[in-house]
Amino acid sequence: MLPLARRLAPCLLVVLLACKREERTQAPVAVTRPSRAWLAGVPVPESSGRTPWRGGTLTLRVPTEPAGLNRLHDVMRDAYMTRYTVGPLYETLLALDRETGALRPLLAERWEVSADGRAQTFHLRQGVTFHDGQPLTAVDVKGTLDVVMDRGNLTSAIRSELSDLEGSEAKDAHTLVVRWRRPSYPGFRTLVAAVPIMPASALREGFNAAPILRHPVGTGPFRFGSWESGASLTLMRNPSYWGDAASLERVVVRFVRDATVAGQMFERGEFDLMTGILPAQWRGMEAPEPRNAWAIRGYQRLSVLENTYSFLGWNLAHPALADRRVRQALAMLYPGDEVARAIDLGLEPRTTCPFYSASPGCDPEVTPFPHSPERAAALLEAAGWRDTDGDGVREREGVRLGFSLIVTPQSARMARLAPLLKEHLRKGGVDMRVEQVEWAVYVQRLRARQFDAFALQWSALDSDHDLYPVFHSSQTEALNYGGYHNAEVDGLLEALRREFDEGKRAMLARRVHRLVYEDQPYLFLSNRLALDAAKVRVHGLTPSLAWYDLRRVWVDPPTVAAPTP
Repeated sequence: MLPLARRLAPCLLVVLLACKREERTQAPVAVTRPSRAWLAGVPVPESSGRTPWRGGTLTLRVPTEPAGLNRLHDVMRDAYMTRYTVGPLYETLLALDRETGALRPLLAERWEVSADGRAQTFHLRQGVTFHDGQPLTAVDVKGTLDVVMDRGNLTSAIRSELSDLEGSEAKDAHTLVVRWRRPSYPGFRTLVAAVPIMPASALREGFNAAPILRHPVGTGPFRFGSWESGASLTLMRNPSYWGDAASLERVVVRFVRDATVAGQMFERGEFDLMTGILPAQWRGMEAPEPRNAWAIRGYQRLSVLENTYSFLGWNLAHPALADRRVRQALAMLYPGDEVARAIDLGLEPRTTCPFYSASPGCDPEVTPFPHSPERAAALLEAAGWRDTDGDGVREREGVRLGFSLIVTPQSARMARLAPLLKEHLRKGGVDMRVEQVEWAVYVQRLRARQFDAFALQWSALDSDHDLYPVFHSSQTEALNYGGYHNAEVDGLLEALRREFDEGKRAMLARRVHRLVYEDQPYLFLSNRLALDAAKVRVHGLTPSLAWYDLRRVWVDPPTVAAPTP
């Protein structure tokens, strides 16, 4: 008798061959190919006739946790925080139309402008109440503006945008008159569309450490629920909202700074709306492969060009960086094309312009300085910086050519960009050191000008914004952190504030663009595309400069299981 193993061997061989034949003839797994709209980040139009469901929770991820929840406070200014507080929690006198950028009524039903442009009268909507039940009156609007204009408050950034504001007066409970020293086009837009209106009673005891900074009380369609530091913020539907009620019952904002961790949570389906997707993550989910089925089938991608630009800012009091030739040389040592290709993956277009890149204020003839180590060397030589001791770093009068760049450890992009820039600058004889600083300290050092160079990005929710606080020489206590001064730019920025004609404003803005880029107070890097994704169960998300209108967002109701017999 044959051993058991030998008797079973032919059977095993037959089974194995059968299995192999079955594997060879089995149809490949079907993989959904992403549509052009999905690849471009264009949302699919909503099906007509569907009634939004009233209820449910939207969980969204943001990459930063703010120091507080009030955009008026200098230390709390954060682009994401502004998006989920101004509009959802707080409201402004007027609103920017999300498609055209035009101003339309909100807390103010109508307004009139005086013949000389120096006064506006606002007629407030009646029947509006704050989340604590108090009625909105003109006293509340005046109290909010008084807080902004009080130089004892940490409101210098927004105050600089309203520097021409003379004062305001509550004529009666629902009528407010605002007066200006001189007409101000951007000041008016800031006042009506960027200043969140708060109850005056919450501001009387002082602003800088008021409870309302962490516990917002507004008039918006959502009210403050809770804030778990380091984890999340919860907004609840406002049952007493004066306008059309929100569909969502709650919004949970989860603070996840680490991009890798956020990507893993995104793939596990922990977010209904994932914001701040990195270029590598965005590109990585595009291939029509089984590993990407969760994204292609389960999410719609959302993308829009934001009014945002990233840059490296220079402290112009630094002995080397005070020289424009040195700053221009640094721009020529910046490997812009390599960064765009290898780090940004074609998703962050390069820019030279401090205005919204799609606006007429950007001069299309201004192009980035070319990457040219030879031209950079000539400029540095002309400025007196030479490598006389052969150690690879230029020096002048015994001082090495170098600087320290402060960055935040949460910036995934700078984590890749800074080492590359350091390498290229070193080849040009410049020693750049990188110093990681936590955000709270980072802001303090910017305000105190305790830096050589810093990495940052400016973001605005309006396509037409005021650069006076950033580049005017009088604004070093506001947002002109580097101490930039150019008398011609000052004059142009002042003229822009007075000019209301769109064509003339565009001409003035283009001159500012040309001069600022030539001076290089910033090394302009790129514009940012908002790269977000939402589950297919989420509806009503329309990307715009003003972000998403959360009041219009709704989710599919949960599937109701059939009863068990």
